[in-house]
Amino acid sequence: MKRLGTVFAVGARTPLGLDAKQTALLLRTGLPAVTAAPLAHPKGGPVTMAFDTTIDPMIVGEERAVRLAAAALRELALSLPSPRSIKARFVVAFTEPRPGQSRGAIGNVFSRGLATAVRETFGDVPVDVSTSGAAGPAYALPGALAALAARQVDAVIVGGVHSDFDPLQMIALDVAGRLFSTERLDAIVPGESAAFALIAREDFGATIKKPPLLTLHAIAAASGDITPYGDTSALDASALASVIRDTAGTLPEGLQVGWALADHGFEGFRVRELYSALTRTSSLFCPPIAIDAPAQRLGHTGAAAMPLGLVVASDMVARGYAPTPFGLVVGGSDSGERGAILVGAPS
Repeated sequence: MKRLGTVFAVGARTPLGLDAKQTALLLRTGLPAVTAAPLAHPKGGPVTMAFDTTIDPMIVGEERAVRLAAAALRELALSLPSPRSIKARFVVAFTEPRPGQSRGAIGNVFSRGLATAVRETFGDVPVDVSTSGAAGPAYALPGALAALAARQVDAVIVGGVHSDFDPLQMIALDVAGRLFSTERLDAIVPGESAAFALIAREDFGATIKKPPLLTLHAIAAASGDITPYGDTSALDASALASVIRDTAGTLPEGLQVGWALADHGFEGFRVRELYSALTRTSSLFCPPIAIDAPAQRLGHTGAAAMPLGLVVASDMVARGYAPTPFGLVVGGSDSGERGAILVGAPS
């Protein structure tokens, strides 16, 4: 069946792991990374969140996101024989703006820091940064993969970086009624993560002498009305159901999806949306459907959700604990955008 690209290398930095392998292993055990953070909750006491304890707690916001990204990029680059010789194109998703912020008001510090980290590892290559949140890769990847198919580039490196470790972010989440506390369980447990995956044509593996980890078969994106700040019922789920159909529905007759990596945490509206969408698309899945939500152990993954899903899916396939050969990686932005990627085990 059709392949859009193959994942050959990954890198990640999360509250659970210093690298992709460690993150995937500890996620598999069910170990949570959530703890008390050295940030003050607006209502008093420490914030409950998941964060990278190796980074100086005085470093916050976009500067912290750069540190996470640089660590994940180093891992990815070190796994390749000659990263600077690869003609690559970067597609990176970054955190969405907070309520009241414009897209142009965020990401500037992060973009400059990321460009430096990319130059240090892969040289001068194009870097596209979107501030569309978790669904961003589903919108940006098709164009980049078209360039890959046309042999304009050797590889596409898709990434996502998110950090809630910022006093201003804590205030924004609290004002919006979305910051987790013992009195507010239907809320976001803040977190931070960075993840990258190198996607190339199937024949590229021989060039870099690496086996394929995961194949990408379909990508879909759609915009809907379900947001944390609107009044559209989560049971509508039209955008999420659409991207599931447009990806899982491309499988040949007789093949079905058996699992999905979703990006929801503990906000009830996202859980209701997911299960409403799964009910509408149940014919595309082989029961029982295995759904995992890394954000429930890692804290909110935001823009890192879909690239991190590729990292975890690669480990699931490589180590043989993927329930079936085909699965979905799903992400949803606060703006209502939803994305999905159909992935499979290399043949």
